[in-house]
Amino acid sequence: MRLEGNVGLRSSQQAMVFVLAIAIVGVSACASNPSKPRGNDLAGRLDCLRDGQLALVAAHRGQPDQTAAENAMSSFRASLAAGVPFLEIDVATTKDGVLTVMHDDTLDRTTTGSGRVDAHTWAEIQTLRIKRPDGTVLDDRLPTFAQVLEWGRGANAYFEVDVKPTTTFSDIVTAVQAARMADRVVIVTYTLADAVTVHRLDPRLMISVTLDTPEALVEARKVIDPHRMLGWTGTRDPQKQPFAALRAAGIEPIFGTLGRPGERLDDVYLADGNGSEYVDLVRAGAVMIASDAAVKAQAAIGTGWRACFSR
Repeated sequence: MRLEGNVGLRSSQQAMVFVLAIAIVGVSACASNPSKPRGNDLAGRLDCLRDGQLALVAAHRGQPDQTAAENAMSSFRASLAAGVPFLEIDVATTKDGVLTVMHDDTLDRTTTGSGRVDAHTWAEIQTLRIKRPDGTVLDDRLPTFAQVLEWGRGANAYFEVDVKPTTTFSDIVTAVQAARMADRVVIVTYTLADAVTVHRLDPRLMISVTLDTPEALVEARKVIDPHRMLGWTGTRDPQKQPFAALRAAGIEPIFGTLGRPGERLDDVYLADGNGSEYVDLVRAGAVMIASDAAVKAQAAIGTGWRACFSR
């Protein structure tokens, strides 16, 4: 895999290709410049970032860095305390239908348990403790999704929610609504059909939609309000991603610097210790950066995001 350590602004020629692709299939020029939503909902705050050429970081699996435990309250607190506003978390479902925060299908890698998550009851899972990547066992226990949302409301945290195969979008949306967190959550989807499902369940929710081609952008705009979408553009070759076209459509681009150790852009960008490439990503048009080195990435791009999230 080719990883680029230098990110530049898209050329006007590349940007024009995406704009023309939209026009060819009949999207009007007016629709490409939607007005900013009123109020202080999450869509408006993200618009504020886009308009101000600002960005923020989402901590992958809630970790401030790769030495910390995944999807653990201790990591969530550490990331937030270090100035990272968004926590990317994973939600799985137990045998008896409890939504818990867990990435893997099985318990073995990140907890003191073993076997599939959905083969255990919540009572069984409550007896387990979370492990750091180096195997250190912590006092942390797997939290429920409801517990994390309740904590997040009081702590002023925002979440990207990755829905695991054992979990339904309907259950996720119901939990978000019950916690009164619709203005603090982005639901991650991987297909347009899933994005449409979430949008129909609650049109207020922000949704991460894969929009890494002009065709994907055109199709998504036909069925989902662009003010409710963020455009996931992948983890490779950021200078080739449609940041300009997404921004023109009123959609905030997300780019991931996460991935396998030694291959991910986080490692490339931080090899010299300064992280200036994160700043280049923001200049290129990214509004959210999903990172395995969240604290360092956020430090590199600064705290300008606070102006949009403090009102």
